[in-house]
Amino acid sequence: MGLLDDLKKQADLVKTQQILQQNLQGDKLKLVEDKHELLKQLGVVKPTSPLVYSIPGVADFRNLLFTESFIDYRKKRINDKEYFDTTHFFVKWAGPDTVVIEKDMPPAMQRIRESLWLSKVKFVEEEKKNAKGFVIGAKFTVPAAVLTDIVIKADHDQGKLHVQATHLFGLGVEYFSVPAQEVSDDMLEDFAKALIGQQSDIRKYRVAGTPGTFR
Repeated sequence: MGLLDDLKKQADLVKTQQILQQNLQGDKLKLVEDKHELLKQLGVVKPTSPLVYSIPGVADFRNLLFTESFIDYRKKRINDKEYFDTTHFFVKWAGPDTVVIEKDMPPAMQRIRESLWLSKVKFVEEEKKNAKGFVIGAKFTVPAAVLTDIVIKADHDQGKLHVQATHLFGLGVEYFSVPAQEVSDDMLEDFAKALIGQQSDIRKYRVAGTPGTFR
């Protein structure tokens, strides 16, 4: 293969990267930014989540209410211009109940502890000790509260948006990869529906494992 062929391939690669970057610049990421208005509206309406958040061996949280939200952006400089690089926001859903579980056998205590850790919810554990200082039991206090946490990162080289969504469809972490050309008002509206527990087609962008930008 000659030098001209090498140069042509390099030029084609540069052009491809420029096109992919353009797909994620300007209006595409501005659409994501504009969706923070949704969080403001949710703060006024305070909807009830239709989802059931199930913690095995602990409780099923139902009818949790929107209580608060937060959104933040980070930008990246490309070719002397700044573009949105990361969008992070969360929605907190909560209810009035608090679950209290008391166990006095180490295996049972460990099962509850691991279930809570895997569920990524906040809880308080109080150990019970005998007169000799040995642990003989534990009390777990779990507020009915779930944090739906979303991180959207722009992959400028590949022309994609990578999304890490915690507790979006229930308890658990999901990953999505969205081609920049498919980012539209309709697509983000569909994502917003998922955020409040409504029927959504956003699952079609789901990917197995963790996208490279989240490793």
